Amino acid sequence: MTGEKSSELRAQGSDQLVQSSEQSSISEKTSSNNRTTSHSTLHTPHLIRLVIYLIISFGIPFLLIFIYIANFGFTVENDWYGPLASFAMFCPAIANIITRLVTKEGTENLCLKIKFKGNIRYFLIALIFPIICGIITALIASLTLFPENSLSNMFQHFRYNDFAVLILYVVSVTIAAVFMGFGEEFGWRAYMMPKLEKLMSPSAALIVGGIIWGLWHAPLVACGHNFGNDYPAYPWLGIILMCISCVCIGVYLTALTKASHSVLPAALAHIAINNMCGAISGTMLSYIDIPESELMKISSEFSYSLLFMITMSVSALAAGIAIFFAQKISVKK
Repeated sequence: MTGEKSSELRAQGSDQLVQSSEQSSISEKTSSNNRTTSHSTLHTPHLIRLVIYLIISFGIPFLLIFIYIANFGFTVENDWYGPLASFAMFCPAIANIITRLVTKEGTENLCLKIKFKGNIRYFLIALIFPIICGIITALIASLTLFPENSLSNMFQHFRYNDFAVLILYVVSVTIAAVFMGFGEEFGWRAYMMPKLEKLMSPSAALIVGGIIWGLWHAPLVACGHNFGNDYPAYPWLGIILMCISCVCIGVYLTALTKASHSVLPAALAHIAINNMCGAISGTMLSYIDIPESELMKISSEFSYSLLFMITMSVSALAAGIAIFFAQKISVKK
């Protein structure tokens, strides 16, 4: 009898342990499901706002550019192209404002305020970076794309006073045109990137954000912007290259935004890249003693555009990573 009771007690104890284990498992699953639901609920508003923003930022310029293409074809030579491309640069900022109004997000995290104390360096970087890139592009192009001894020939005819005047001119024009860079950066860096970082890791956000930014340029690339119309796998290769370039340059512009807590240095850097790099590299190459027709022919080829893009992208990626690491070191101190 004693043995039977002992067996019954052990069986009851075993049943209680099983029940307790099952209840614990159910509780853990419930808790996990609650966390997942809560996590998903927190992300939903950011995703909705991001989708609305992208629909507007892509929709307005794409519609206008498709109308342009339907009337004038895939070309940048028409008089309407310049104003259209300039207006397109403001669409990301317009999308930011409209999305905030539609979703009642308010004016939080606009990335507009900046403390100039300690952040002047980021404005200087924005102006110095494209000068360096323009010089590097000209040096590499003279060694690879132009006739032999072009590099020594270029420095032999180099006019330092004219070059200094050119730099002062493009810097002043860039500062005056910073509102155009603001048109894009107030959208991409001030709105899209923070939303992406809510939905994925910062590294993934940089890649996804860069690809989105590159695809936004697709109709312009198809018209011949950046790479022309005469290259292998046109326009798809150009669009892919644009996406790669935008990922790299996006790292640089995002680093400036995060380091300064403002989109203003990125806006200056964006328009500086657009205005200064080509002007500086083109002026340096013009010092090579070759016929102007040959200079224009080489400068307009896809190989030169590709070299320009690679130099810019690699330099921007390196600069962006350097700014990110410098910021981490300063925070630790």
